[in-house]
Amino acid sequence: TGLDFPLDGDGKRSTTGLNQGAFAAAVKAHSKEAYEAAVAEKKWRFGYVKHVVKQTQLASAKEETALGIARDGLEYLHSNMQFCRGGETMALKDAMGKFQGSFESVEIKGQGTLNRTFEVPYKGRTLSGDELNLQIHSWLQRGVIELDTAAALCKVAETPEWMDLSDHTFVLFGAGSAMGPFPILMALGAHVVAIDLPRPQIWQRLIATARASPGKLTLPLTEKAPSDASDAQLAALAGCDLLRQTPEVRNWLRGVCGTGRVVLGAYCYADGPLFVRVSMAMDAIIADLVENLKEKPVIAYLCTPTDAHVCTASSKQAAQDNLRKAPAWQAMLSAVMKFAKMGLAPNRIKEDQSSSLPVVDAIVKEQGPNYCLAKRLQHWRAILSRSKGSKVSSNVAPATATASVVSNKSFALAYKGMHHFKPMEVFQGETSNAVMLGLLVNDLRNPLSAGRPENHLQNPMQLFTATAFHGGAWRTGYKFSTIGPCSAVAYIIASMLVPCWLVIYSSLQMMGWSWALFLIGSQGAASAEETISKFTYFQIAEVIHAVLGMVPSSPLTTAMQITSRVGAVQVVACASSSASRSAMLPWMTLFYIAWSVTEVIRYLYYALNTAGVQVAPLTWLRYSTFLLLYPAGVTGELGTVFTALPEMAAKATEPCGLSSSCGTLPAFLVKATFAGVLVIYALGFPMLFGTMLGQRKKVLRRLKDASKEKKTK
Repeated sequence: TGLDFPLDGDGKRSTTGLNQGAFAAAVKAHSKEAYEAAVAEKKWRFGYVKHVVKQTQLASAKEETALGIARDGLEYLHSNMQFCRGGETMALKDAMGKFQGSFESVEIKGQGTLNRTFEVPYKGRTLSGDELNLQIHSWLQRGVIELDTAAALCKVAETPEWMDLSDHTFVLFGAGSAMGPFPILMALGAHVVAIDLPRPQIWQRLIATARASPGKLTLPLTEKAPSDASDAQLAALAGCDLLRQTPEVRNWLRGVCGTGRVVLGAYCYADGPLFVRVSMAMDAIIADLVENLKEKPVIAYLCTPTDAHVCTASSKQAAQDNLRKAPAWQAMLSAVMKFAKMGLAPNRIKEDQSSSLPVVDAIVKEQGPNYCLAKRLQHWRAILSRSKGSKVSSNVAPATATASVVSNKSFALAYKGMHHFKPMEVFQGETSNAVMLGLLVNDLRNPLSAGRPENHLQNPMQLFTATAFHGGAWRTGYKFSTIGPCSAVAYIIASMLVPCWLVIYSSLQMMGWSWALFLIGSQGAASAEETISKFTYFQIAEVIHAVLGMVPSSPLTTAMQITSRVGAVQVVACASSSASRSAMLPWMTLFYIAWSVTEVIRYLYYALNTAGVQVAPLTWLRYSTFLLLYPAGVTGELGTVFTALPEMAAKATEPCGLSSSCGTLPAFLVKATFAGVLVIYALGFPMLFGTMLGQRKKVLRRLKDASKEKKTK
């Protein structure tokens, strides 16, 4: 009973046949080659992606092609999807005109206070005002969003009067959806007409939210409720089935949305073939209301980032740049993963010969052709409705770690590791809901919004380019569809293996420098020379850590620091005469002690912090002892080099076997090198010391705030 796929020749309801047929029918009148390729595809489940990309490229060429593809695709779906009731089967478009039933209604008015501030929950904080603007610009600079997206969100943040939505009625299909804006709309005083399944637990939650808000909620009821009905009784009567009661839902909405500013928001989601069915039910209702309401409604969708979209020219260039700058470990990991056919592929954004608009392919094949068709038919309805005078809000939303997504362990691991592929960021549901609501408000209020039909677009497909919050999917160096497996492996390595190694490495260094310190105290600095030399050379591993992205340090800065350490150790090793040793000893002792104490504290701090253990006194030592030890170490290093200089210069003047005067230039270079080192230390010391003071202030302030918060609790 209800809306379903058509029967095939074997009497089965084939999802593949309709799916393939819809994409083929959409392009039939516009490209013989694309049509024949779609029809000839033998394994549509595994080969559908290239046909969806081709359809997007064709649509991006001309306005009439885009609208023609949308019209033909929707006509095919509405003619072939079937509606069954009472033993009778008919086309969906015929069923919408046949049945006349409806629902009862009840309104719930909230008692809350309207807050007109645009707020975005993000990583445990609620951002607004200047803080929110800074975060928006951070997302922009990193490539998580596009320029017009940042401008739109900032405009909403600085225009609080836009946030009063009491002048709009929002019909929410899937009001209880995790990605739906229901709680925020209610908080902004909107009138929400809720559509969801007849499940009391859903309606109890929606009713409770409405009671605490300044908004108004209208519910569909299966029968008239008593005037004194409790919320529990209302929840038991509320709800409707879009698949079985598609015409009745449409009839009811015609009654409750007769006048005023209406927004039709399609937020239902389901897995597999069910998503196509429910999307078709929403589309049938939306298409009818667009044609029959007195004032044309606004249509609102959430576009998925895992689709083929016309993107910006700057995102195309950024993808190329990010591929070039990708860390070496990603290529190494890809080479290994290719043995399992899970390697990375470059994000080569395509341009069709007939179009100058770039198309990014971020389709994840594993999501399946049904998911793709369900989202694609929303694209088709959006551009057709806009061409007929309706406002449309259809912004690309970021990858979001909703409960339904992360319940899949593979997806959960991939999402946790995706940040390794710059500029990708996966968002929590509350953040995605807030930013997408902000973009919806921009489309409703901003006269320059691309969703308004009076604003010219080069091509209708640019509706989905405008104000896209793609989360980095358009700009990542590697194709979005290929980074999932590598992200999962990267997360396992980065969250488990790398920390283990870093704890082991830091512990070994801490023990080595502790032994050096013991030798200095018990037998003198000379006895610690070999130990200090070995563990200094061992520090070269830190350059590798930085290059591989195992730590956030700059590879260049780390290499410079380690090189200076190795140079000082090498000077001690080269100056072997008793005179030089005697002269160097006080200076050598000074920097050996400074180094050893510093490294014992530093590596103990790193080992514990990497293991998740924070010790406040150790943090204080880590960021305070340098006040004495850093100047002492620099003084000892310079003193050691200066006292070793005569012997090193003398060695440099010894004949090399080629000429008796060959050593003259090296001697000069040795002395000039010391002068150069002196200049570098003189210039670099104040800058580095100042940076360390700034870090100390920041860390100790954080430590103090954490201590106060702990005492308060």
